[in-house]
Amino acid sequence: MKLWNNSEEDGEVDLTPMIDIVFLLIVFFMTVANMITAEKKPISVPVALNSTIPEDYGERTTVTVQRDGSLYAGVYDVTLDELGDILKNAHDQDSNVKVYLRADSAAEHQYVNDVMKACAAAGLSNVIFAAFQSDK
Repeated sequence: MKLWNNSEEDGEVDLTPMIDIVFLLIVFFMTVANMITAEKKPISVPVALNSTIPEDYGERTTVTVQRDGSLYAGVYDVTLDELGDILKNAHDQDSNVKVYLRADSAAEHQYVNDVMKACAAAGLSNVIFAAFQSDK
């Protein structure tokens, strides 16, 4: 019969699994944070005097218009026709699709107008624009 022997190993906790989990969580959150910031193409956002922040931002399809007129649906470079198809497919799947339109301040208004026409053709009417709030 083996008796219980009080040794140095009693009371010690192996921290290796906990440390592994902490490192995995750190890697996960760093990856997710990188993916969130990669979703937005860098642009010079215009300043608006009377801009407001919506109370219910919700899930929105992000469309970016660069100063040269190039379009991005999320992180994907698209043409105007492809954007129209993407918006139409999104509307077919969910009739309450909302659009977040980010346009560079140096972009010609014609490019923004084309995106707005594509949204209207797809049946989307809930569009908000990215703008910095002015202190004035």
